[in-house]
Amino acid sequence: MFNFVQRFCICSWCLLLLACEPGVGPVGTQVSEPGRYEGYSAPLFGSYRVSSQYVAVRDGTQLAMDLYRPVHPDGQVVEEPLPVLWMHTPYSRRTPLFLTGPLSMGEIYPGSAARLVKYGYVVAIVDFRGLYASFGQNMAYNRGEWVEAARLDAYDITEWLAAQPFSNGRIGMWGCSATGGSQLQAASTAPPSLKAVFPMSCEFDAYPFGVPGGMAPAQGPTREPPTTVDKLFRGLLASPVDADVDRSQLAAAAASQGEPLDNLGYLPFRDSVPDALPDPWWLVSSPHTYLDEINGSGAAFYLAANWDEAATKYGAFFTWNNLTRPAKLLIGPAGHCAWSDILVEAPSATSVLGMTGFDIAVEELRFFDYWLKGVENGLMDEPPVYFYTYGAPAGQEWQAAESWPLPNERRVRYYLGEASLSTVAPAASQAQDDFRVSYDAPGDDPAAHGLVYETAPLQARVQITGHPVVELWLASTATDSDVVAYVQNVAPDGSTTSYSMHGRLRASLRSEAQAPYDNLGLPWHPARQQDVQPLRPGVPTKMRFDVLPFSMVFEAGHRIRLILTFADRATPQLSPIPTVSVYRDIEHASSIILPIID
Repeated sequence: MFNFVQRFCICSWCLLLLACEPGVGPVGTQVSEPGRYEGYSAPLFGSYRVSSQYVAVRDGTQLAMDLYRPVHPDGQVVEEPLPVLWMHTPYSRRTPLFLTGPLSMGEIYPGSAARLVKYGYVVAIVDFRGLYASFGQNMAYNRGEWVEAARLDAYDITEWLAAQPFSNGRIGMWGCSATGGSQLQAASTAPPSLKAVFPMSCEFDAYPFGVPGGMAPAQGPTREPPTTVDKLFRGLLASPVDADVDRSQLAAAAASQGEPLDNLGYLPFRDSVPDALPDPWWLVSSPHTYLDEINGSGAAFYLAANWDEAATKYGAFFTWNNLTRPAKLLIGPAGHCAWSDILVEAPSATSVLGMTGFDIAVEELRFFDYWLKGVENGLMDEPPVYFYTYGAPAGQEWQAAESWPLPNERRVRYYLGEASLSTVAPAASQAQDDFRVSYDAPGDDPAAHGLVYETAPLQARVQITGHPVVELWLASTATDSDVVAYVQNVAPDGSTTSYSMHGRLRASLRSEAQAPYDNLGLPWHPARQQDVQPLRPGVPTKMRFDVLPFSMVFEAGHRIRLILTFADRATPQLSPIPTVSVYRDIEHASSIILPIID
């Protein structure tokens, strides 16, 4: 998942974030809508003070915590009980000064919850057990949040915060990627004081994230502890708590951690069981496994993701559709957790206010004001879905909807023809395209490594928003094949636009079953070891898989392109190199189903 320590040094945008404070507007003005919040919440305090300490959980393990508390103009810490927002992190609760200067993790981590302290919140950040300054042992590094001890830690920390004199007993959580998943982990234990969570870019079903399309490498990683470099780097990032002046507790914490087991080994199937755990890991670490508990927690949810990220963006859609109480869903136009890019950078000339004016901290403030302070700001009266559409006319990039998939979605089948895509079904009795598998990395030009199909120039503008599905009839000279489908927007000059608009499947794991949750009617592959079905060489076989969701306008004169490749970096190289055949005739009509928005 997102390793934020790799981005510690990239924080020049923080200065802009600090200048764009939410909740400030003309006196008497009240505006509350996605990305805008004025007149409902104003800064109550000028700054905050950061302190740190150890907190003991039920088994006595000491976890390191940073606390951000507002201060009065005279420098005294505010004693009034306030709502608390906390983050459970595997990425170090505090960044060493030599990496970031005076900026704190509460400011630079996606969501920047420390910016909300001045509006009357306390913020806490806690190191996972077994990492950095926290005692205990960790397993699976940033996915270690799902082992039983870590789940109970989330409950204990939530209730400890609720019981403190600086807390009013109403607790929220924030964070992205692993710290988004740790919020679902906390909800899965149903702490009574956890009232609202704002998880960004975290999965709901872990298997498609860990092994996309079942495409595990032929020889996966072995069960190994972290390398010396990993341990050294974490040691450099560990920060002692305030009372640990001689760093003796930090040294004791490091000693207690022993050899953290980052890598649980080769787990190619959904039911693969690691040596270190008694249960299938992809199920243990999937929020959907705890869906009843999450729904029973009573916590309010605001789910968020970005279009230009990989399988983590599934989580926002699936979680939102499986919650039993009203929730919010936000999809932005950037990469994994890159909400600062949305605020700072415009991706194209057509993007004016719609792109650069959106501040995720505004949404957090609106959400937590509503659920933790009881501010009637109309948050839950709005359409629950808010998303960005690439290529939309200026001023129309952001759209709202009452449901997902969109209520005005029309699913249109485009058939594969001779280098073409068309809504006309094939008429030929025999037609196929043969391709000798290319094991070269597709890079920025997958068209050079596979088969290309595209529509004629579009006669009118077309918006595609949702989850495409590919249905292929495929054969190979080998007993297995990987398939990767890419969708591109092709301009009249031949230039292409795309972003994480791809799907993949290992043919031997093509069997389908009913998903154990609402997966929006998409093909769901159980991908257990018993489900492996080798291909019969030369025999056409049908398989279905979805493409990661996207939202894009294809202008008149543009073409919709589908590219099929048959290898990526996880594909084992076979010898002799196989030839794959894609069938496109009456008996074997291959197609892609696109969600067209009327």
